[in-house]
Amino acid sequence: MSGQTPPAAAALSAGLPKPLDLGNGLVAGSFGGDGSWLSLGAPHPVHGFVEMLAAPPFDEEQRGDPAAARRHREQLTQERFAFLRLDLPDEQMPERHAGLDGAGRPVWRRSGGGWTCSVTAWAPPGETALVQRYVIEAARDVRAVLRFGGRLDRSALAEITEVNPPLPLEVHSDVEVSPGELAVTAPVLATSARVAVHAAAGHWDPDADGAAQWEIAAGAGEPVEITVTVSLATPPWPGDGLRSTAPAPQITRADPPGTLERIAAGAVRYVLGCTALDVGEAERTILTDHRLLPLSWTRDAYYQALLLLCAAPDDHDVTDVVAGHLRWLWGRGRTPGAPWMRSHLPDGRPKDLAIQADQQLYPLLELADYRRVVGRWPLGPGDSGTDAYQWGKLIAEVWQGLPRDGHDGLLAGAENPADDPSELPFALSTQILYWHTASQLAPRSTELGLDALQLKQTAQHLRGAIARAFTCEGPFGPQWAYETDGNGRHRLYQDANDLPTAFAPDWGFCSPMDERWTATMRFAFSPHNPGHVAGRFGGLGSAHTPGTWTLGDAQELAVARTMTDTVRAKAVLERIGHVAGVDGLLPETYHADSGRWLARHWFAWPAAVFGILHFGITSAGHNGWRV
Repeated sequence: MSGQTPPAAAALSAGLPKPLDLGNGLVAGSFGGDGSWLSLGAPHPVHGFVEMLAAPPFDEEQRGDPAAARRHREQLTQERFAFLRLDLPDEQMPERHAGLDGAGRPVWRRSGGGWTCSVTAWAPPGETALVQRYVIEAARDVRAVLRFGGRLDRSALAEITEVNPPLPLEVHSDVEVSPGELAVTAPVLATSARVAVHAAAGHWDPDADGAAQWEIAAGAGEPVEITVTVSLATPPWPGDGLRSTAPAPQITRADPPGTLERIAAGAVRYVLGCTALDVGEAERTILTDHRLLPLSWTRDAYYQALLLLCAAPDDHDVTDVVAGHLRWLWGRGRTPGAPWMRSHLPDGRPKDLAIQADQQLYPLLELADYRRVVGRWPLGPGDSGTDAYQWGKLIAEVWQGLPRDGHDGLLAGAENPADDPSELPFALSTQILYWHTASQLAPRSTELGLDALQLKQTAQHLRGAIARAFTCEGPFGPQWAYETDGNGRHRLYQDANDLPTAFAPDWGFCSPMDERWTATMRFAFSPHNPGHVAGRFGGLGSAHTPGTWTLGDAQELAVARTMTDTVRAKAVLERIGHVAGVDGLLPETYHADSGRWLARHWFAWPAAVFGILHFGITSAGHNGWRV
């Protein structure tokens, strides 16, 4: 029997911190530590996001209870709620391994008394399906059973801070069993799924309550191969004929050594396969994740888009993904004359009707970054083409509608970047982002027909306005406050979600030696900050969710590099290397004493930010990746 553990998975066993994910830009799914199928999902033009799964439905009576939302999210990670699995006898759990092969495909190795089972999964290009192949090698007679028990459902979208929860929807799935295929349909969703098996022998046998099983016998001699294809069919999108039939572009090289390289590679794979999803009409939504909250925040999406521009600026297949997102973002993802909401469904409709000031800026910045990296404007929404003046009209409409409150031109917001209510109306990180956005758009002002907006002058004014409004006395001398009312009231705090504050010197807002910035960052990573988390794996956290935040780690790495503190940077990388999954992805939070994952096992944003730090935050030059 062959007995080599997949090289990328050698150190990983049953303690897999998160499922492994796979997608092709059309569908995305997740698998447990034994290769069991946890989900297969896709954007839906009416219901947001639908998936095949077996986890219990979210209890709508507990909607709004953060503890209930966290319990539901934990259930989505558990193998006991797989909708499809291969059962084998006498499995030795410590000998189970999971990881990625050199092409970034999920692989597993299982073993028991006298048998081994190697499993590989992949996403066929242009198909709304995922495929998995099992190869069983046995020295004795072994009975393997493929078991199905799943349903189709709409994503529950259970949030910690609910604003506009989805209306309850009762979904019933019907299962039809034929010898070689299962067909699952959910009429209310107008969605169906098929589970097809290719094996030398066996057939589906129906069981109670829509379950089914396929029995396979293996013995000494030739290996037994089983190939399973699970496909998903949703209603057609507008302009469905324009949907991409090519695979999502992928970086096809083994993960390079080193923590940042591994996280960057994992982030690129995850974004291209699972979050930057095709929704017709040459458009792509970019979701925060494909399981817990398949919604789009302009903030999360910006950093994922920037990651792609940094990772492969010369690959048109990759930059076209960002262009497709900009078309969606400024088209279906925006109501003309209205601000972007806290989050949007994959079809562009607003989900949470809260307005955050910083999320009005990220679409402008993403557009400016695309122009800088690619050298042209993307295809605009509708029939606007790539004309700079057409883009200029859209930019002007957004810019003139920014929530300026009269206090020295600062932007006000009812919610902060953590999706929590603001204590004071003006957030420091939002003003720095405002300055950065004006600075990036200013060189294109004439090209866009925006000279009347005086973008360069706005950026110059904001530097002084921020200093006047936010400077206050802190434990380490004068520093910047987290929030202010513009009239002398200040809140001393720093949150893991407020990346622009940590990035201020990299963006050119201030010098790395600026005494107020250095005091602010010293405060941020000290016990004086209510957002600081103490412990062996402690760091910067957030009032939003307990634990050390990986976004806080990204801030600390940026700060350490800016201050040329190599010892501190090394310590951050060692900590995050301990926390990162075998696929390079990161949770929202982890335990400050053990490093155990606590919240959001699926979250594209933090890994994307670490990837940007790997490639270079201020530029998107060629990086040596073979793409």
